[in-house]
Amino acid sequence: MAPDQELDPKREEVERLLRQAHLHKLRGQLEDASASVQHALELMPNDASVWEMLGDLRQQVGDWQGAHDAYKRAHELAPDNATIERKYAQTVLQITTQQEQFQLWQQALEGKLPEEEAGMPRRPGLAFLLSFVMPGLGQIYTGQFIKGGILLGITLIGLTLFVVVRGGQEALQNMLAFLVNPARMRGGISQFHLLLVIVLFFVWLYSVIDAPLSAAARNRRLPGVE
Repeated sequence: MAPDQELDPKREEVERLLRQAHLHKLRGQLEDASASVQHALELMPNDASVWEMLGDLRQQVGDWQGAHDAYKRAHELAPDNATIERKYAQTVLQITTQQEQFQLWQQALEGKLPEEEAGMPRRPGLAFLLSFVMPGLGQIYTGQFIKGGILLGITLIGLTLFVVVRGGQEALQNMLAFLVNPARMRGGISQFHLLLVIVLFFVWLYSVIDAPLSAAARNRRLPGVE
């Protein structure tokens, strides 16, 4: 019996397994589909279509690295297959994007900005203005994400408590009336709301002073920036 004839039954079985795997995949039966593909790999470990199906399954469950490895092997076995080449390129792009996102998050947690490597300075005046509008924004602008987040969080929580705690709206109206015309005041302000005002004022004051100083200090650390 010729070698080609001996391979025919094996090829037919592999094609049957791939059709079965595709059917399981459409039904969402991924474990059964994976089992069929693994069986097909045992029969023909050098078949590009089997590795392609394995890549499709791994991609569907979000295993991009596994899909990349499977498509890479399929591309090595069938370098002229445009569909496999496209799928392989997509996984390369996806993994590269994920790695870049991870690096950005890591830099953010370390209080660094990606532009630091390119020597991008920060304007102290803009940092001051951002913190003047909302404490913490200037620090975030200069790359101090943790400090900026803390200042911004304290401010937002303080403003929320000021409004939702009983008497907050009346206290706000009295404060605005005092700034415009003290004679229009119709009451005072509770000790709690007064304490919140003091805390928020010092947070704001610290933020507007620290932000431009941090921007200037950051610029001094950058090469070629005076």
